[in-house]
Amino acid sequence: MGLFDRAKEWLGMTGEQDGDEPAAQGASEGRSDTVRRRDGRERPALKEVTAPSGSTVDDAIAAREAGDFEGARKLLREMDRGQGLRTVLRAAAALEANDDDELSQLLPAVAREVSFRLLLQLAGALEAPTEASALIERAAALGAPAWALAWARTTSSDEEARRRGLVDLLFADAALARTVARRDLDVASVEEDPEAAPRYASFAHGRDSIRRFGATTVARLIDRAVPR
Repeated sequence: MGLFDRAKEWLGMTGEQDGDEPAAQGASEGRSDTVRRRDGRERPALKEVTAPSGSTVDDAIAAREAGDFEGARKLLREMDRGQGLRTVLRAAAALEANDDDELSQLLPAVAREVSFRLLLQLAGALEAPTEASALIERAAALGAPAWALAWARTTSSDEEARRRGLVDLLFADAALARTVARRDLDVASVEEDPEAAPRYASFAHGRDSIRRFGATTVARLIDRAVPR
C-alpha cells in the first residue's frame, strides 16, 4: 500500500472517492450561492460578511458574471477600505479595464497585501500548475507554514501535486486535511473538523473569489505590484 493509499485510509476515504457523489441539483454557473470546482461540479459558497456599504465581494463578482463589469467596479469602489481582498480585486478590475489612473493609485496598497496567504489563494485558483507552483514557492520564501503550503497543493490542477498535497496536509494538520477532503474533494465518508473550519473558510473564500473573478488577471496584477 502506497503512502497516498495509507493517507486515504487514515482519512476514512476508502470505499468512496472523489467523483462518486453526484453534482448538487439546481446549481447553475454564475450563482453567488455556489462555487464551481475544477471538476465542473459545484459546492455551497463560503459567504463573506456584509461590508459597511451593504455589498460584498460576492455581490461584485455576481455582477461580473452577469456581464455588468462597470457595475462590479462601482461596487468594489464603494466597499473598498484600502486593504484586503476588496482592494486587490478593485485593482484587478482597473487593470482589466486599462484604467491606469485608478490602478496607479491602488498599486501601493496591493503591494502591501502580497502576503503568503494571498499568494497561496491565487495559486489555488489558477488552472496552470507551473504558475501555481511558482506562487507556492514565493509563499514559502515569505514564511508560509507547512499546512498552508500543503493546503494550496491540494487544489492543484495537477493530479500528482494534488495527491502529494493531501498527504503533506494530513501530516501537517490532520483536522484541516479532513475538512479539505470533505469540502474540496467531496469525500462523503469524511466529516469536516469544526476546529479547522474557520481556518479553512478564511483561505477558501479568498481562493474561490479570485477564481470566480479571474485568477489570471489577479496574477497579472500581483506581478505588476510586486515584480519577480
